[in-house]
Amino acid sequence: MKLMIIFWGIFLFFFCVPFPIFIYMMSEELATEPRNSLAVSYGYLGFSLLIWGYVIIFFINKLFITTFKEKNTIKSILRNGIPREAKIIDYKLLKYIAKKNMNLIQVTLSFPNLSNTVIEHKTMFHDSKPYEKRFDAGNKVKVLLNPQASKEPYFILSDQKVGFNTSGMILRIVFLVLLIAYVIGLYSYFYWRESFDFGWRFLTFMHPIIFSGVMTIMYVLVFQLIFGRLLKNTKEERILFSGRNAEANIISVSETGLLVNNQPQIMFQVSFKDFRGTEHIAVYKKIVSFLKLSSIPKQGTIEIMYDEDDPKKIMIPRGV
Repeated sequence: MKLMIIFWGIFLFFFCVPFPIFIYMMSEELATEPRNSLAVSYGYLGFSLLIWGYVIIFFINKLFITTFKEKNTIKSILRNGIPREAKIIDYKLLKYIAKKNMNLIQVTLSFPNLSNTVIEHKTMFHDSKPYEKRFDAGNKVKVLLNPQASKEPYFILSDQKVGFNTSGMILRIVFLVLLIAYVIGLYSYFYWRESFDFGWRFLTFMHPIIFSGVMTIMYVLVFQLIFGRLLKNTKEERILFSGRNAEANIISVSETGLLVNNQPQIMFQVSFKDFRGTEHIAVYKKIVSFLKLSSIPKQGTIEIMYDEDDPKKIMIPRGV
């Protein structure tokens, strides 16, 4: 997954930065007369400034503001988090980092959530003291739940350290500086090359100053809408960490016709009673491997979890 994201990141970056400039330089002849009226050219200029302003603010927010907010959230959980004892059900070593004598591990934890419903959750983190073997299967660790169920992270280890990765922050600063330098250079170069004392009247929609910004916004949307959904399902995680469990009666199970990575999406329609005794009918869609299709229950009962504030929102935590 990481290599795929890097590949598509580089691929899309090519179409955002050098590609629009290359196409423009190869296809457009250098105009020595104004292409637009003064009003239209300033409209294009304002539009381009809005685009690049949004792009720069987006990356400042994602690379810095969000990081500082997450750090403050973790500090808040360390102060006010709800303690739980978690049992380690499964342990997997993903990578040994020799330089730091550190393991990248994946563990499956079992512990009561905010509603005291016992859940299972897989998580990855760095074990800085692998020689202590604290995370072997069968051991227990202390975790702290985030009392604000709508915010991530939903839980942390009770002894988790809070800090910034220095090299990572330097790379983020370098990226932002290069982005701003690219934008300034884009405006400066083409104004010097094409203005001919007519100001910004050389601008058109397909000009690299504008089109490069439009492509960059498309780049941002691709990563937000596609890769963001592939990497995590926030709604389901929120239900997992704050929802209640119930035994639901299966009304119907059917395929939706949608395939994701050549795997079918299955729709469950179930009925259940919440902890107040009120009956609900809800629908849940899940991507299932072809190998598991035969084992999916078509009738009877199934364990679900539901959102206490909106019982129509459910998930099937395990067994499918």
